[in-house]
Amino acid sequence: MSNKEVELYGGAIITVVPPGFLDASTLREVPDTQEVYVNSRRETEDFGDGLATNESIIVDLLETVDKADLKEAWKFHVEDLTELNGTTAWETLQEDTVQQGTKLTGLVVEVANKWGKLDLAQTVVVGVALIRLPQFDTDVVISINVPLTREESSQASKNEVPPRCHAAYRLLQEMVEKFHIVDPSLFAQAI
Repeated sequence: MSNKEVELYGGAIITVVPPGFLDASTLREVPDTQEVYVNSRRETEDFGDGLATNESIIVDLLETVDKADLKEAWKFHVEDLTELNGTTAWETLQEDTVQQGTKLTGLVVEVANKWGKLDLAQTVVVGVALIRLPQFDTDVVISINVPLTREESSQASKNEVPPRCHAAYRLLQEMVEKFHIVDPSLFAQAI
């Protein structure tokens, strides 16, 4: 089953998400700068895309960081994400420049402390994309979180990730490829 086109930020931006992912704003409050989708699939459902049932997607509009180099800006945003997850230890598994100077995707692994508690640490593979919009002084960060099971975590410690992590990375790359600004008035500078 193919991914479906979705309107973000009231239709100002378009990209794709997989079927079976639910807009989290229908369940809880989401910051104005974010769009969050959670996997709402049942274990018995197979969408043929390699994803499981516990992934989540976050699209975040952020102020451009003061890093001229795309890779350094991407690393800055990854460090910010991992810090929010209660860790500073992360490792890059894969990195790809999609468009020179403005678009980079990567796959990282971290041990996140759920709710800041060390005893609830969980290995998470995160696909992180950075789309720089210099004309709007905005960095768009798309992250896809893939929490691993204990069995999968032992694979990740050997630098092998489960197939669903690669499926999430393919999704991330498609989201970047299909990312399109429809209404630039979303950005304060465009008004």
